[in-house]
Amino acid sequence: MANTSRKPSPKKGKQDKLYLIVEKLRAQPLENSARKKKYNFSDPTALRALRIHRHLRALEDDILEHGPKKGVSMTADKNSDQIIISIRNEEIHCCRVAYLTPRELRLLRKNRKVANILRKAVAFAEAS
Repeated sequence: MANTSRKPSPKKGKQDKLYLIVEKLRAQPLENSARKKKYNFSDPTALRALRIHRHLRALEDDILEHGPKKGVSMTADKNSDQIIISIRNEEIHCCRVAYLTPRELRLLRKNRKVANILRKAVAFAEAS
């Protein structure tokens, strides 16, 4: 009888731990130093989670500030499984481009206002 149960690959387990930490950081109120004390930030996985959390928070702020009609667009990268979010800032004539994994996009879309803006951006792109 063959053993059909498989152990998860070490990389998958590490990714799960990484995004679990990111989810916990995002679920807490902003700038709560007590939440940061829970994690050992000398651990590379926890440091990466903190960077992802900060990156997503900054993207949220930019998306909410600029909205879909002012230059937020979202497309899928044809060469990888990443999602490209572009945020155009007409005031200073620049464009911020972020490449997200599907899991990072799901975390970003947990904010309903951001999810609505991204949904409108996709609908606007499809209509064009």
